[in-house]
Amino acid sequence: MLQSTLSLCVIFPALIISHVSTLQENYYWREYTGYVPPDAIAGGKDINGDDIYIGQAYIRGEGLMVVQIYPGTREIQAAIKGVKKVDKYTKILCGPLQNFSWLTVTSSNLHLVLLNKHAVIGGHEDGQGQINIGRISYEGETKIGKVNSFVVGDASFRFADNNDREPVVKSYEILLYYNNDNNTLIQN
Repeated sequence: MLQSTLSLCVIFPALIISHVSTLQENYYWREYTGYVPPDAIAGGKDINGDDIYIGQAYIRGEGLMVVQIYPGTREIQAAIKGVKKVDKYTKILCGPLQNFSWLTVTSSNLHLVLLNKHAVIGGHEDGQGQINIGRISYEGETKIGKVNSFVVGDASFRFADNNDREPVVKSYEILLYYNNDNNTLIQN
């Protein structure tokens, strides 16, 4: 009797956890140490045609910023009040690549276009709100950066350019996540 009760105590919570996890998105952030895991999400190509990856970095007093990761490079640039360079507290986006898609939007139509869609949350700006993941083509390569989605009607895209500046862009692509089980977008 005791053994069957113990079995139920172990199995039942495992079933609940398993069921709950199927309701969540299947993407996650791993610590980035210079090594790119096989399930990392490539966000585009650099000027040489090599993959670049989507990351996030913690900037003290500013928040958790979306960053661009070049494989093998530890120092990363984050676009926040100019450009900040970081080499720790960095993560890389991972998950099933086939569940992600890019959608072209503008800073003024973002919130309308995203109705009933799941834009991937890339971090937050302290005192402002959540930011999403965006990209553009710039000077022959893809640039990954943050979408200030907390500003309704003017959700601009910002990134760290090659000259340590933080340009503001009004037309860009935003990263979406699809629930591949039924081929629909996860809704917020």
